[in-house]
Amino acid sequence: MQNLVLVDHTSREVSLSSLGILCTDVITEAIYHVNTEGIQPMKTSNTSSVSFIGVVWTDHEIRTEGIIQADVITVNDAICVVTREGDVISVNYNTQEVEVVGSVCAGVEAACWSPDQELLVLVTGEANIVIMTADFDPITELTLHQDDFGENKFINVGWGKKETQFHGTEGKHAAKVGKSAVKPVPSWDDCKPRISWRGDGQLFVVSYVAQATQSRCFRVINREGILQATSEDVDGLEQALSWKPSGSLIASSQRLPNKHEVVFFEKNGLKHGEFTLPFKPNEVLVKEVAWNQDSDVLLVWIKPLVNSKEGFIAEDIIQLWTTGNYHWYLKQELRFLKGMNCVCWDEESPYTLHILTPTHLHCYSWVITTNVSRGFSLLDLAQVAVIDGTKLYITPFRLSVVPPPLSAYEVTFTEQIHTVMFAPPIVKSCEGSSDNPQNVEDSGFLEAFDPPGCNSNNICVMHGSNTLTFLTQAHAADTLDDHGCSVKITGAGGNGFTVKVKVHRVIAQHKIEWDPGQTPRPSEFCQLYNWVWAAKNTLLACFKKEGDCFVAVIDLQAIGSEIGRVAVRAVLPVEDSVVGVVSAPDGTVAALQLVSGELLRLNLQTHVIEPFIEDGKEVRFPSLCEQMSLCPINEGSQVIPLGLTCRNRLYWGSKQLFANCTSYHIHTDHLLVTTTNHTLQIVPLKHSALCKLVEGRNEDVGIVCSRKVERGSRLVTAVPQDTRVVLQMPRGNLEVISPRPLAVHTLKYLLKEHKYYQAMDIMRKQRIDLNLVYDHDPAEFLANITHFVQNVYNPQWIDLFLANLNEIDVTNTMYSFNYSNRQNQASQNQALNSKIDVVCKAVREAMISVDEERFLLPILTSYVKMTPRQMDVALKLIQEMKDSKERKFKVSAEEGLRHLLYISDVNELFDVALGTYDFDLVMMVAEKSQKDPKEYLPFLNELKMLEENYRKYRINVHLRRFHKALECLKDRDDHKEECLKLIESEKLYREALQIFSSSSDMNKAICEKYGDYLWSKLNYNEAGIMYTRANKLDDAIKAYQLSGNWKMVLVVGAQLKFDNEKMNNLCCTLVETLKDKNKLTDAAWIYEEYLKNEEEAVDCLVRANQWDDALRVAYRYDRHDLVDTHIKPGAIEQYMFCIAEIERLTSTLTQYCLRLAVVRETKEKQYHDFMEGNESQLDSDLYSDTSTITGISYSRSHATGSRTGTSATGRTYRSTKNKRKLDRKKHSTKEGSAYEDLGLVTSLYDLFDVVDGMVISVMALCTVLATFGMDERAIHLQTNFSGLLALMERKKTEIWPIPRAVNEDEPEFGPHLTTEGVVSQVKGGSGEISFVTQRMSELDPHLRHAPPANRPSSWSLHMLRQEKT
Repeated sequence: MQNLVLVDHTSREVSLSSLGILCTDVITEAIYHVNTEGIQPMKTSNTSSVSFIGVVWTDHEIRTEGIIQADVITVNDAICVVTREGDVISVNYNTQEVEVVGSVCAGVEAACWSPDQELLVLVTGEANIVIMTADFDPITELTLHQDDFGENKFINVGWGKKETQFHGTEGKHAAKVGKSAVKPVPSWDDCKPRISWRGDGQLFVVSYVAQATQSRCFRVINREGILQATSEDVDGLEQALSWKPSGSLIASSQRLPNKHEVVFFEKNGLKHGEFTLPFKPNEVLVKEVAWNQDSDVLLVWIKPLVNSKEGFIAEDIIQLWTTGNYHWYLKQELRFLKGMNCVCWDEESPYTLHILTPTHLHCYSWVITTNVSRGFSLLDLAQVAVIDGTKLYITPFRLSVVPPPLSAYEVTFTEQIHTVMFAPPIVKSCEGSSDNPQNVEDSGFLEAFDPPGCNSNNICVMHGSNTLTFLTQAHAADTLDDHGCSVKITGAGGNGFTVKVKVHRVIAQHKIEWDPGQTPRPSEFCQLYNWVWAAKNTLLACFKKEGDCFVAVIDLQAIGSEIGRVAVRAVLPVEDSVVGVVSAPDGTVAALQLVSGELLRLNLQTHVIEPFIEDGKEVRFPSLCEQMSLCPINEGSQVIPLGLTCRNRLYWGSKQLFANCTSYHIHTDHLLVTTTNHTLQIVPLKHSALCKLVEGRNEDVGIVCSRKVERGSRLVTAVPQDTRVVLQMPRGNLEVISPRPLAVHTLKYLLKEHKYYQAMDIMRKQRIDLNLVYDHDPAEFLANITHFVQNVYNPQWIDLFLANLNEIDVTNTMYSFNYSNRQNQASQNQALNSKIDVVCKAVREAMISVDEERFLLPILTSYVKMTPRQMDVALKLIQEMKDSKERKFKVSAEEGLRHLLYISDVNELFDVALGTYDFDLVMMVAEKSQKDPKEYLPFLNELKMLEENYRKYRINVHLRRFHKALECLKDRDDHKEECLKLIESEKLYREALQIFSSSSDMNKAICEKYGDYLWSKLNYNEAGIMYTRANKLDDAIKAYQLSGNWKMVLVVGAQLKFDNEKMNNLCCTLVETLKDKNKLTDAAWIYEEYLKNEEEAVDCLVRANQWDDALRVAYRYDRHDLVDTHIKPGAIEQYMFCIAEIERLTSTLTQYCLRLAVVRETKEKQYHDFMEGNESQLDSDLYSDTSTITGISYSRSHATGSRTGTSATGRTYRSTKNKRKLDRKKHSTKEGSAYEDLGLVTSLYDLFDVVDGMVISVMALCTVLATFGMDERAIHLQTNFSGLLALMERKKTEIWPIPRAVNEDEPEFGPHLTTEGVVSQVKGGSGEISFVTQRMSELDPHLRHAPPANRPSSWSLHMLRQEKT
C-alpha cells in the first residue's frame, strides 16, 4: 500500500546534434552522452580531479552511423562504446586516450555487459552471439538461428492426451483445432535483437526475430555460452526486453487484438503473468521496459502512435509500475511532448531515473512511502490512499480492514494522479477565516462549506498537469459536483448492502494560480514536487529554476465556495536542493531536508527559513533520509525530527535511534518501528525514553517493548487512540495486530475516565490481566467501586474479574513498560493487608447495594477468593436461598452451588461443608457433586451416631483442624489416650499445652511426652524443664546433666532432697565433668561452696589464671600454705609460658612480614610483565599451572602454549567443593603458591587477634607477680609484651596498606573480569590503584584491613614501665 513520491527533479538544458545513449558512472556519479559524433559529458564527476571534456570520433579517425551500446567500465576508468559497424572502442576518461580494442566484420546489432563487467555479449549482423572477456578476448560463439531448444528442454512423460483434457469454455471442439501459425512482427518493430542479463550475471536472454516465422522469440544462455532454453511461440511479442535483477521474471510486451499487455516469462521460456496497459491495442508502441536495481519498479517507455498523412508521430510517455498481492499499480506517468532520446535507471540509487530529451537532461528521484491520514484523535479514520493510474484506492482502517488490491472504495479521476496529500492533524477548533467566519469543530465529517484543513481525513489530489482536487467526506448518495470524478464502493457489494458510512467526495477542484510578482516560476506546474499539506490553508511544494531550488507557499482561499482559489502567495529561495518537506502537527512550522542532510525550519506564518535548532545546536542528519517526520513528544509539548535512511538507520536529528529500522509510524503516544530482525519495537514518545534509547539502554524498564512479527513486515498505519496496528507482508497482504503496550495505553485512558465497561471489553478480547483494573489506581478504583459495578453491570464479567485477582501488582511486572514512572515508587496497595481481601470486600458491598440478586454468583466468588477462603459463608448463603420459601431469587440455590463447585475443588467444598457440622449442608453439596455415595454415606452415618463433642473432634481430625479438635475434648477425660496419640503423632505439644489447664493431669502427661520428644532431639535443657513440669525429677536431673546446666542439677537435687552423701557424689560428678570441659571457674565454685575443698578450688582457679579469686579463697579459709604451694608456683609457670609464647609470636610476625614483602614484590613484577604483554614470566616456579594475578584467571598448557581466560567465557562457574578448595588455597602460606601473599595476610590477621586476646591475662599475671615481689619477672613480661604490641603497630601499614574504610566501595577484581576490565577498573578512578590494594581486594572484606584493637588503653602497670634513657 505504498506510492512513489517525487522528492527531487533536476533539469538542465542540453544541445544534441543526434540521438545517442546515456551511460552513468556509479562511483563518480558522472553522466555521459554517446552518439555518432562522440562522447559528451552531461554531468561532470564530483570526485575526479581530472575534468573529462569529451571525445569527437573524427579526431581519432573513427566514423560510425550508429551507437549500439555504451557503458562505463569502472575497473579500467574507461567508457566502452560498441558501434553498429562492429568496432569496440575504449575511451579512458582520465587520460583522454581513445583505442579501438576490437572489431567485428559483420557488424554488431546488440551488445550488453554483464552486471559484474567481466563479460561482454555481442550479437553480430550474421545473428551470431559472441561472448568476450573484459580484456576483449573471445570465449565462445554460437548462432541464434538453431533448432535446438537448449539444455532445459521439457520432457513429455505421456500423461494424458489433448482429446481427453478439459478445455473450459472453448468446448470439446478445441481438441480438434490445430495450432495456428505465429504472426510475423508488425511494421513498427525495429527487428533488432535485445540483450538483458540476470542480476547475478549467470544467465542472459536474447530477444530476436526468428528467420522461419519472422516473429519475436528469445533464448536464455548461461555465461559459458551454452543455450539453456527457448521461449514458447507467443503471438504479438514485441521488442522490449528486461530481465528482473532479482532473477525471477523476464519482462516484455505483447500486442493482442483486444489489448496491449506487459508480459512476463520464466527462465524456461514459459509465460508467467501479465498486466494490461491503459491504451487501445493499436494506439501505442512499447519501445523499452526496464527494471530498477531493487526489482520493485518496472519502467515502460511508450510511444503513442497516430496514423496521419505524414506517417507516425510520437509523444513519449514514461510509466512506472509496481506490484503487490499479484496486482500491478501504475504509480507515476511522465509525458514529453517533444519526445525522448534515452532513458536509464541510476545504478546506485534505485529510485533515480535519468531521461534525455532533445533539449533537456532530466533527473527524477522518487521515494516509496505510504500516504496515511495524520490525525491523532478518535475522529481520524486511519485512512490509507493508494495510487493506481487515474484511480485512488481509499481504505479507512478504523472502520474496516480491506486487503489490497481491494479497498473500501475507489475514486476515479480524469487524469493520471501524481500526488496525494492528507490534511494536517489539527486537533483544536478551526478558527474562522475572512472567507469562512464560522468556527468549526473537528467533527471528523465536515460538510461542503467547512474548511478542508480542519479535518485530517480530507484529501488533496494533484493530477494532470495543473489540477488540485479536494476531497471531503459525504454520503455516496449526496448530490455534489464531482468535476468528472466518480466514487465506487468496492469493500462490500451484492444485493441487500446499503452504504451507511461516508466516503470521499469532491468538494472543490482548482487550477494553481500564480500571484503577480511572485517569481521565479517553473516552466511547467508538473515540475512541482515535495508536496505537503502543511497547515489548514497552506500547501507547500518545491521546484527548481536554473539550478536553484525554491519553495512555493500555496494559499487555499475559501475552498469549496464559489470564490475559492488556489494561489501561490510566496516563493522562498533555498540554498541547496530540498529532498524532503514535512510539517509539524500544529501546522505552525515545516522542516526542509537538504541534499546535504541539513535541516531548515520554515515558519509558516512569517515565511522565514532558518536552521533547525535543537538543544542550542543546528540539526543535521548524518546521511540523507528518504522518510522524514516531525514527531511530537512529551504529550505534544516538543517536536523532534525523525529520519529513516535507505540503509535502515533511524535518526533523531544527528542521534541514531535504531540501526536496523525498516519502517516506522508515529502513533498517538508511541513510536512504532519494524526492524530487520522481524520485530515490532514500541517506544514511548518521551524525551527521557528516547535519550536512553540513544545511549543503548534498551533493557531499562519502559524504554523499548518488542514483539515478533512476520518476516519482512512493514508498518502501514496504526489507528489513533486505538490498539490496532496494520502491517503489510512482502507479498502484499495485510495483518492487523494489537500490541500489548498500545492496548494497555488505551486501557489507561479508559480507566482514568472510569469507562470500565469498555476497558473490560478490551481486556477480555486482548487477554489482558484483569488485575490492571485495580492496580492502575487502587485508591481511585475503591472510591468509584459502585460506579464500577453499575458501569459493567455484567455478572459474568465481574465474576471473571474477581476470579482473576491475585496479590501481584501487574503495573510492576507484566505491564511495567506502560507504568515505568511507578517503578521506583512503592506499590499503592502494599499498605493494605491483602489486595484480594480488600477488593473482594469492596466489590461485594457494592454489588449488594446495587442489586444483590443479580450479582449473586460474583458475590459467592468474592467469598471464595478471600484469604482465608470463606466457603462456609458462601455455603450458608446458598442454604438460606434453598430454605427460603417466601423470597424468590433470580439465581437458584442449585445454580449457585454449581457455580461454587465450578470455581473450587469439590473435595475442598465437601470438607468445608463438613466443617460447619451441618449434615444437611453436607448432603446438599455431596448430591450436586460427582462423589460416589458409597464413599461418604457410611462415614456420615458413623459420625451421626457419636456424641456431639466427640463427633466434632472426629470431624476436625478428619479435616486436619487439630487445634479445634483438641478444644472439643479439653473438658473431657474419656478419650485421653486417643488425644495423646494425636498430639504425639502430629507433634502438637505446644498447642496442647495452651489448650489444657496447667493443673490438669492431661497437661502433665503432655509435658512428659514433650520431654521425651525434646530428649530425642538432643535438646536436653528444655527436656529437663518439661520433666520438671511433669514432676519427673529423676529424668529432669539426667537431662540437666547432659545439657551441662550444673546449677539446675543442684536445684533438682535439692528438690529430690538428696542426703549429704548423694549430694557430694553428685557434686563430684559435676566437677569432673566441668574440668573436662575446661570450665575451671565453675568447678572451683562447687569445690568451695558444696564440697568445702579449698585446695582443689585454688588449684582450679590457678589453672584458670584467676589469681585474684585464688588469693581470695586461700585467705578466706586461712590457708596461707596454698599461696606458696599453688599460687606462686603457678604464677611462675604461667610467666615462663607467656615469655616463650611472646618470643614465638614475635618471631612469627617478623618472619611473615619479611616473606610477605618478598612475595608482593615478585608478584607485582609479574603483574606488570603481564599487563605489558610479556608473558614469559607466567611459567615461573612461583606460580602453579592455574594461577591468579590480580584477579586475572588463566590456564596455560605447557604442551601447546594455549591460554584460556575469562575474556572468552565472561563468567566462571565453580562447584561448592571447588570453591572451598579455592578458599583453602587462599589461606595457605605454602611458599610459591599462587595465593601465598593472601595466606600470609590471613595468618597475620589471626596472629593479631591472638595477641589482643592475651592482653587481659598478661595484665593479671603482671599484677600478681608484682604482688609477690617478683618485680624483675613482672617488668620483663610487661616489657616483652609491650614490644610485641609496638611491633604490631609498626607492621600494620605494611601488611594492610588500604586506608579506606571496610564498608567503602572498592573496585572488584576476580575471575569474572577480563584483562580490559581489570585495566578499566584500575585506571577508572582519580588515580591508579596500587598492586597491593588490588590483591587485597581478593580477600574477604574483614581481612582487607587490620583487626580493631579491643584491649584497654591503660592495660600496663605504671610501676613496671621502663623509662627511656
